[in-house]
Amino acid sequence: MSINYRYTFYGLIFQLPFPCPILPVAPLDASPDVTVIYGRVPKKLENAMASDDSWESGFCWQASPGRFLLRGGRRSGCFLVEDGKHVTVERNPATEDDCMLFHLLHSVTAALLRQRGFLVLHANTALTPHGAIVLSGQSGAGKSTTLAALLQRGCTMISDDITALRIGTDGLVEAVPGATQIHLWDDAAERLDIDTSGFNCHPLRRGKAAFPPTQSGHCTEPAPLRRLYLLDIHHGDSLHISCLTGIDKFEALQGCIHGPFFQEEHTGAFPLFSATAQVDVFRIKRPEGRWTVDEVVEVILTR
Repeated sequence: MSINYRYTFYGLIFQLPFPCPILPVAPLDASPDVTVIYGRVPKKLENAMASDDSWESGFCWQASPGRFLLRGGRRSGCFLVEDGKHVTVERNPATEDDCMLFHLLHSVTAALLRQRGFLVLHANTALTPHGAIVLSGQSGAGKSTTLAALLQRGCTMISDDITALRIGTDGLVEAVPGATQIHLWDDAAERLDIDTSGFNCHPLRRGKAAFPPTQSGHCTEPAPLRRLYLLDIHHGDSLHISCLTGIDKFEALQGCIHGPFFQEEHTGAFPLFSATAQVDVFRIKRPEGRWTVDEVVEVILTR
């Protein structure tokens, strides 16, 4: 007899065939929105409309409206996401549980949320006294470091790495609580005086730790979106802050979107994207050669 486990994640009830202690447990009588099972996964998608550039490598994906196929590599497995409701996982002989779970809770969940009509951003989100603020930018720009520093200043974590937006009952855009862990490079944790000893290492990146948010903890309810910050690096000596408007703002939002965007998966895409575009979008360029996280956090909290 198989055992199923139910958890709350991004406002949805996930039913898993294995325990996942890092996710909040769902009520016993909760009906699942998403069912994850073990099974066979096709090698390729028929009529795929989008894919990455490394389909023949170990980690790659293909997608079409309502279907997403991820090959997570030798240590993980393969995943098929269908209709925003079903996920099939095929383990490899060398599958490691922490690697499999990482892909399930990140790339696979992002695809599932897109299929359900969320606007999914590659970004972190924190709840500040002014509302939810989104932190996006290229890898290495300091998203997770800034998030951790905001939590030290009393803010609350909404999500790490994947931000899911939707229209709330009041007609405003809201960010839905997601990940319950932060992934932070060891040197950044040391600069922030965060002791990561005793916590798990990142399953895919040496030198990164995964740990729960400290002090103010993790947000459990959706929060209205107030601002979006694009973090960037430049070769100067000072912090540069600019407010984006017009086409610059539109292109910046487009650049934050996680994964392929199919109109068929987003029947309400235009009003959601338009409503998101109403929030202020700032670009913060920080000097590459010095520690500026405290200055970045001050800008975010005082504007």
